[in-house]
Amino acid sequence: MSETMLAALTNIRTAEDMIVAFRDEEQCRRLLESMVWPAGRVCPACGYKRSIAIAGRDMGKRRARPGLYQCSSGDCRFQFTVTTHTPLHSTKLPLSVWLKGMWLMLQSDKGLSSVRLAEALGVSQPTAWRMGHALRLMAAREHMLDGTVEIDHFYLGGRARINPDDPPPGRGRKGLPNTQKTPVMVIVQRPDDVTPGTPAGDARAAVVTGLSLRAAARAAEAQIDPDAYLMSDEATAFIALGENYARHDTVKHSSREYVRNAVHVNSVEGFNARVRRTIAGVFHHISPQHADLYFHEIGFRWSQRIVTGQAVRKSRNGKERMKTLWSRVPPALQLLQVFRVATGRQMRRSPDGGIIVKSAVAVFG
Repeated sequence: MSETMLAALTNIRTAEDMIVAFRDEEQCRRLLESMVWPAGRVCPACGYKRSIAIAGRDMGKRRARPGLYQCSSGDCRFQFTVTTHTPLHSTKLPLSVWLKGMWLMLQSDKGLSSVRLAEALGVSQPTAWRMGHALRLMAAREHMLDGTVEIDHFYLGGRARINPDDPPPGRGRKGLPNTQKTPVMVIVQRPDDVTPGTPAGDARAAVVTGLSLRAAARAAEAQIDPDAYLMSDEATAFIALGENYARHDTVKHSSREYVRNAVHVNSVEGFNARVRRTIAGVFHHISPQHADLYFHEIGFRWSQRIVTGQAVRKSRNGKERMKTLWSRVPPALQLLQVFRVATGRQMRRSPDGGIIVKSAVAVFG
């Protein structure tokens, strides 16, 4: 990315700065190109790094639009724009609206509902809902978590409605689950240290079929490096899962043990609380079908923090404890991390008005 574009994003601190920076469509296109292609244009079809601009050229009945390029590879010759093969593919919205919407969603500490986003941008609620899912799809991270990693679970959903035709869950009946809620596996990576400037670790969450060892292993093996130091509570599945990693320690919550030296799962439980507060305060309800996308967004916000220092704080019982102080990365700079892995992640509208994630894997970036 050029220094000019980086300076333009760095100077966006307030809503007024954002409106000024994203007011021009040509400027927004150049900003988006610098974020999607920080090292130069890349063909989204074959990965070739040389292309030519064909904007303004005569293409028969019309002239090529600005921002249209053609791959220089003789075997490809694919024509593309900065939104090709991204969640913004074939969008009818101006890029200025997209960037304003992304900034507003990232500026909010716990997200922004589609209703409020639609009011702010002057678009329909379904359009704002799709914009939110586009951000969530690009916010997903694919690298393995190493170092110290905490693992836990929680259940998604509220109190079940009473249906006289269905037996209540559990109560010792063979083959019946003890809850109708959706189980979610959560993994949080601790930061390397607490010196100022250290970024926070990543956080991942995903809906799982159950809390058995097989389900836990399937979710963990795709996210956690085998050389990681795993920490968990005394859940049976997690104890057995620890054998797959270099080191594993547990805390026994049943014995009121929550911290033993550096062994605890407070970070992952803090993330669980963040998920619950986000759902209750912003979205009110999320379906299990799209829950993973919402978890991508919440986990991305968790990672976009840096350590600013430490301070002594007193607990309720009067004990002094050292607390780590965090500062959030400015939302305009978070856009760099969002669009850097946009190519390859695609979503389309479904026939019933929903969305279909065509590809969740970033091709480049």
